[in-house]
Amino acid sequence: MGSQHHLGKGEVAEEALRAYFLSLGYFVVRSVPFSYKGFDVTDVDLWLYLKSTSLTRERICVDVKRKRTPQALERIFWIKGLREVLGLDRAIVATTDNRKETRDFGARHGVIVLPGEFLQRIINGVNINSNRITEELFIQDLNTKSILDGRISWPRFYRESKAVLLNALNFNGCNLYLEKIRFLIEEYLASNRTSLASLRLLYILISYFLIAVDYSSRLLIPLDFNLRKACFAEGFRYGAAGKERAKEIIDDALYLLASSSNTGLFSREKFEQEIISQLTEYPAEILADFFAKSDNLKHLFTLARDFENLAFSQSITMPHECPSHIKGILGLLCDFLRIDRRKII
Repeated sequence: MGSQHHLGKGEVAEEALRAYFLSLGYFVVRSVPFSYKGFDVTDVDLWLYLKSTSLTRERICVDVKRKRTPQALERIFWIKGLREVLGLDRAIVATTDNRKETRDFGARHGVIVLPGEFLQRIINGVNINSNRITEELFIQDLNTKSILDGRISWPRFYRESKAVLLNALNFNGCNLYLEKIRFLIEEYLASNRTSLASLRLLYILISYFLIAVDYSSRLLIPLDFNLRKACFAEGFRYGAAGKERAKEIIDDALYLLASSSNTGLFSREKFEQEIISQLTEYPAEILADFFAKSDNLKHLFTLARDFENLAFSQSITMPHECPSHIKGILGLLCDFLRIDRRKII
């Protein structure tokens, strides 16, 4: 992690706790925004994800308050409510409060409380990795213009990408990330492979994509290869709702078309044929075949952590310099997106 002299007390605590939870094997994301119908509600200070077993996953929200008057009891109420709203598995409050009563109150309500003494030990004693940059420095590196679309704000692009982890950790989220990954690869190539902003974002979004795939796969593990592959293909092609819901949406659209005055422009049959053609040509099987294999499923979580580490590396590694397992995922995504992998790796 980079120098802390530019960080506030709360930011230092969040970075120290991120390093601590990373050392325990979690996938960790800082400052994840939660919004509802376009309204910003709050930020999750730390979002933790852990592959506990092949069938189970843990998603945890962490509230960090390093203040003289932490109001820890109120934070327990708040984080418990947030956990329930987001449908997460556990909630943690890290506070400067050292009272046993606060810990007991948290335990009664299913919230883990990390007291002030523990928090200070983490801040003082966590092995700060000089090979990593902070969240603040990461965002600072994003303050450049997009070549392909000057309207894009990379910090906002990054923030919106993190939000998907809270509201669409499913095949819908996977497909959202795939479109963003396509754009980042094209941006990186348009910069003649010099844009560090697009490269950092590419690495971090691939890590989010792999987490979304890993979480979606937990229900598919018991299935045999062929059925698992079919489920992956349907998910990548139609999203979380599946083929039947996609068909309902298409039927509704065709009904509206037939009822409108535009039937002279597009006949129902031609419109339906075009949709079916596009869905059929969508190369979902490329991803489905890879992710359906048991050996590949086993390593998704580790791969996600490796890509996250690349994104936050002090000295960023170019794609062609990456280890073979990283190149394998980059190549897979290029093949799926119909981008010549030789241009990247």
